[in-house]
Amino acid sequence: MPKKIPQSAEFEPVGEASLDSRNRVALTKAVEALRQRFGRVERLHFAVMCNKDGQILLVPETTIPLREAWLYKNRAALKSVLTGIEQAERGKLLDRGSFARHADDDIE
Repeated sequence: MPKKIPQSAEFEPVGEASLDSRNRVALTKAVEALRQRFGRVERLHFAVMCNKDGQILLVPETTIPLREAWLYKNRAALKSVLTGIEQAERGKLLDRGSFARHADDDIE
């Protein structure tokens, strides 16, 4: 397992949790706090770390499909996509009309 380093030492309490009969811990309040901060995240999972004092740190992570990973490696393309999303959220859109006439074009 690759070593993961926490990016912040600042934590705020969001609730308490206890083990159930199958040694599971409900993270409902923690996940609600995450969603308030980051919105609904698909494919949510947690990296789990323990320190020598027995403290447990859960680091929320998400996965992306392999076919989309190129975007996160290409900073210019990612910046362009994020700019477009931000512009769309502000309603800054241009109507370019229909592209139907290109539906049968050969793609090289």
